[in-house]
Amino acid sequence: MAAAKTGFHRRASGVDRCAAQEARRIAGGDSTAPGGAIPRSTWRWLDALPADRAVCVLLRHSVRDALAPGDIGYAHPLNALGEELACRFGAALRGRLRTVHSSPLQRCLATAELLRAAAGAEGAVVEDRFLGDPGAYVVDAALARHNWETLGSAGIMARMAAGGPGLPGTRPPDEGARILLAHMLDTAGAVPGVHVFVTHDILLAITAARLVGPPRGVPRWPRYLEGAFFWRDAAGLHAAYRGRRCTLQIGQL
Repeated sequence: MAAAKTGFHRRASGVDRCAAQEARRIAGGDSTAPGGAIPRSTWRWLDALPADRAVCVLLRHSVRDALAPGDIGYAHPLNALGEELACRFGAALRGRLRTVHSSPLQRCLATAELLRAAAGAEGAVVEDRFLGDPGAYVVDAALARHNWETLGSAGIMARMAAGGPGLPGTRPPDEGARILLAHMLDTAGAVPGVHVFVTHDILLAITAARLVGPPRGVPRWPRYLEGAFFWRDAAGLHAAYRGRRCTLQIGQL
């Protein structure tokens, strides 16, 4: 899937600067600490977003405890740090957050609700099975679970992020990424502001890799509260993740 690359261009932002600075001060910005801080790339793109456009943020949930070997982590909640960071990030979205959608799993719903409350956003969190349980890529849940048991999350992300036909029980990665992006854009509509879609590392990793490009930096896979950003303007449909930004061709959707 070819995408025309452009350089990073900083835009004026309507974000509440005071809240953003407070969030950075307390949460930190160490991009090398996957569990201890909100990633710098999340702040970078949040500050660069146009305030007059609908922006979709595909966001990994906040921090949970580490999983034991072989644990699929289906029911693991946020830990205390995860709750704090979700609140801090939500405070930075005050005045900008319009809607929040979430995977039905508890740690995603908790992240979404903490974000919504801290941002002072109206409306309830909407459960969205495109974001998990099973997610936009899964067509057979039993086969998808077997993939996880045999490959683990890192193995699934590596295989699916590379493209190709996908794994048993899943859509081809490019198709799944297009479906998920079209769903988010349709859901956000033309309402200016930030529309957050809380999901899991696997969905974020595959979607970002197929739409924006292979992952850069360490760690390779998404950190907690790391996001991929998508928005339209007069120049086209834009996608940004970590150090990359690209303009997608409408025909890709």
